[in-house]
Amino acid sequence: MSDPVIIAGGGPAGLMLAHELGLWGVDSIVLERLDSRSGRSVGQAVNTTAVELLDQRGLLEGLHEHTTPVQGTHFSLLWLDMTPLEGRHQPALLLAQEYLEAELERQALKRGADVRYGHALAGYAQDESGVSVTVREGERTYELRGSYLVGADGENSLVRELAGIPFPGSGPASCGLVADVEIDFQDLPEIHRGARFCPVGGLYSSVPVSPGVTRVITAEFDTALPGPSLEPTGAELRGSVERLNETPFPDVPVRWIRRYGGPSRVAETYQDERVFLVGDAAHTFYPLAGLRMNLVLQDAVNLGWKLAADVLGWAPADLLDTYTAERRPQGLRAAGATDTQLALIHPVEKVAPVRALVTELLKFPDANRYLLELSTGLDVSYAPEGAAAPVGRRLPHVALATGAGASGVASMLHSGRGVFLDMTGGEGAADPVAAWADRVERVVAEPVAEIGASAVLVRPDGHVAWAGEPGDASLRPVLEQWFGTVRG
Repeated sequence: MSDPVIIAGGGPAGLMLAHELGLWGVDSIVLERLDSRSGRSVGQAVNTTAVELLDQRGLLEGLHEHTTPVQGTHFSLLWLDMTPLEGRHQPALLLAQEYLEAELERQALKRGADVRYGHALAGYAQDESGVSVTVREGERTYELRGSYLVGADGENSLVRELAGIPFPGSGPASCGLVADVEIDFQDLPEIHRGARFCPVGGLYSSVPVSPGVTRVITAEFDTALPGPSLEPTGAELRGSVERLNETPFPDVPVRWIRRYGGPSRVAETYQDERVFLVGDAAHTFYPLAGLRMNLVLQDAVNLGWKLAADVLGWAPADLLDTYTAERRPQGLRAAGATDTQLALIHPVEKVAPVRALVTELLKFPDANRYLLELSTGLDVSYAPEGAAAPVGRRLPHVALATGAGASGVASMLHSGRGVFLDMTGGEGAADPVAAWADRVERVVAEPVAEIGASAVLVRPDGHVAWAGEPGDASLRPVLEQWFGTVRG
C-alpha cells in the first residue's frame, strides 16, 4: 500500500481532490483546522463549467434541492447573450457554497477519504519518497507520512508559505462584506434584490439562501481591508449597502458577517517537488460570475487523476509537471479577466463611456461569444500548438446514443477514467484502447454533429487529448503521453 495523499484544507478544493483520488482507490487524509464546516462562505453560485464538472462526476444529483438555474451570465455586470450555449452546455446555478461543501464531503467519505476536523497542518519535510507532516490537534501534535502534500488551505495558505512560493498581487484594492441576514428575499425593496453594478462605483448582490434568509454581498474599491482585530458589524453592512444603492437597507438581524477582498494574486508555481497548491492557495481574485469557484474545481479535477496515476505506478515521467503547466496560465488568465471587469466598474467617473462602448461591442456575436466563454471558463484549452478543435477543449454536454441506450457526455465520465468515444457506430470493430482498459473506457455511440470528430480520446478531467479516426496511428503516442505505457 502507498502512503496516502495528505490534503491541507477541507473546502471545495480539498474535498473535490479527495473525491477524485477516491475514484481511483487512492487513500487521502484531509486536514481541516476548523472544528466543523462554518457555512460562512462567499460562494453563492456555480457557473456553466463548474456545473458540468460536477455533473461529469455525478455530483449534481445530491444538490438539486439547493439549486436554482441562473438565466444569464455577465461580464462586469454587462449581461451577455446566452444563445451560443443553448443545447450545448448547462446553465449556471445558484448554489450556496455550504451545500456544495457538504455534498463533496459526503461523496469523498463514501470513497474512503479520511476527513479530520480540528486537525491543522503545522509543518512538513519532504524527501525523494514522500512527505512527513506535523499535525496539531488542540494541545497535541502528531506525525503523518504521505506520498504527496497538497495545499488547499486558502489564500493565506501555510503550505504555500512553508514552501516559500511567492504570491504576487495586482489589481485594485477592494473591501467587501458578505452576510446572511434574516429577511425574506421578496420582502426586500426591489433595488436591494439581485446583482447590480452601482453607478456610485462598486458592486452589490443578494440572493435567497432559505426561507426568511438572504445573502448580501457588497464590494467597494480604493478601500483597504481593515486589520483582523476589527470585526464587521450589521451597521457597517447597512452603511455599505446604502452607499452603493443610495437607499437605506432594512435594519434586520444578521446571522453572520465577514469581510473579504484584496488584490488578485497568483502563485509563481503550483508545485514544489512533492508539494502542490490547488484552489485559493494557488490563486485568489474577486468572485465574479462564479469564475473563482470554477478555477477551484478545475484545479482539483486536473490534479486528482495525475496524482492517482503516479501513486498507482502508471504515470508517464512528466505527467505531474503538466499540472502547473496547464493550470497556472488559467489562473493568470482568470485573474486578468477579473481585473479587467473591475476596471469597468471603478473609478466611476471614468468607466461610464467605456461601459457604454463595451455594451455596443457586445452586439457583435463574436465579441459576445468571446466574453461568454471567458466568463464561464469554457475557453480553457490545453491544446498543443497547431492542434485543431476539439483537441484541448471540453466536449459539449450533449446526448449520446449508445448500445446501452440514451446517455450523455457527462455520464460517461462518472468513473473518473479516461474515455475513448468511438462515434463510428462500429460495435464489432477492434478496441484500440483495450491495452489501457484499467485507465481508459471505450464508449461506442452514434455520430454527434456537435462534437465534430469520428472519435475522441477524453482525459479524466473532460478535456479532449486526441481526435481522429479509430484506426489512426496517431492515437497510440497520445495514449502513452497521458496514460502511460502498456503493462506486461
